[in-house]
Amino acid sequence: MDLNTMRMVVTVNMPYDTGFMSLVGAKFMENNHFLKATYDIERVPYIVYNEEGTIYTTKNQYFIREKTVGDLMRHAHYQDKGMNKPFTRLDERVKRRASTDLIRQGALDKIRSER
Repeated sequence: MDLNTMRMVVTVNMPYDTGFMSLVGAKFMENNHFLKATYDIERVPYIVYNEEGTIYTTKNQYFIREKTVGDLMRHAHYQDKGMNKPFTRLDERVKRRASTDLIRQGALDKIRSER
């Protein structure tokens, strides 16, 4: 798996707030032996509450443990077997988030597929 694939899987599986968590919530590192993604709880401290849940909500509970790790393992398995996993569902979510941010900023009108 390459760094861009890992970055996309981790970013897409983060709960979506105003985009802040998606932009600065994770740090990525690559060297000759491994890829590493770490969640930056200093800049985005509520990642912990999203992962563990609170007494008020469990909506995003275990988004790292279940969703992100599962998707990373699935992509690694497909690549190991030489199969090509389509990213269409992930790509649609990324595009929808980006277009929503641009619409809020006044840069775009609503995209045709979302009308």
